[in-house]
Amino acid sequence: MQVVIGCDGGKSIVAKFLNLKPTKMFPIFTVRGLTNYPHGHPFGREFTRFKKDGMLVGRLPIDNNMIYWFSGQPYIPKDERIWKNPEVIRQYTMELLSNYPQDIQEMAQNADMNSLSFTHLRYRDPWDLLTGTFFKGTVMVVGDAMHVMGPFLGQGGSAALEDAVVLARNMAQLGLNHAESGSKIIVHRVGKAFDQFVRQRRIRVVRLSLQAYLIGMLSVSSSPLKRILWIMLLFLLFPNQNSHMDYDCGDL
Repeated sequence: MQVVIGCDGGKSIVAKFLNLKPTKMFPIFTVRGLTNYPHGHPFGREFTRFKKDGMLVGRLPIDNNMIYWFSGQPYIPKDERIWKNPEVIRQYTMELLSNYPQDIQEMAQNADMNSLSFTHLRYRDPWDLLTGTFFKGTVMVVGDAMHVMGPFLGQGGSAALEDAVVLARNMAQLGLNHAESGSKIIVHRVGKAFDQFVRQRRIRVVRLSLQAYLIGMLSVSSSPLKRILWIMLLFLLFPNQNSHMDYDCGDL
């Protein structure tokens, strides 16, 4: 018996095998990088976001010397092959940040070249998560392969860790942590564990994905009417904007 758990990201081959609908692209690209401050940085431990001229910049200290940062703005359709060159990424980012404070510009200018990346953001429609078939027999997807979403809540990695805890717990409860492989009983148990996992995770990832989708569309909408619509939906569906953090997936 072979069990396949697809953790292969937003471009998942396993998701295609399961006939999940293709992921979509946000009209946003992000540049991400790491910057080291040999003598320490003055930013404390707070995650800070700046928005100006339709561009979002985030800065997150990792320790006393290292900063993780990103910048995002509406997608500019160009040949994405050039964005594999770190120097092109840095120069273009410097142009985008030319009107930002000096410490933001220096953060990008002094970035570790090997850490720079250009990404066109992907997501899976929240309504597809409501109806999608995420397992078939002993094949299943988890993490971004199941519920890739925009980074606007900072919950993508956390959701994947939650997946791992819930799946491991379900499999252990069904005796799959020490069972012999190959029997029909084991195949049935694997299928049951996968089914329980999907039932337990579906609403959680739908809510995360929907909230991230609405925030993402709000970030890129230039139409005042559309912005009002996204704000109203966020207010109605997520009156507590921090509710995504008040969640416990249970013990392993």
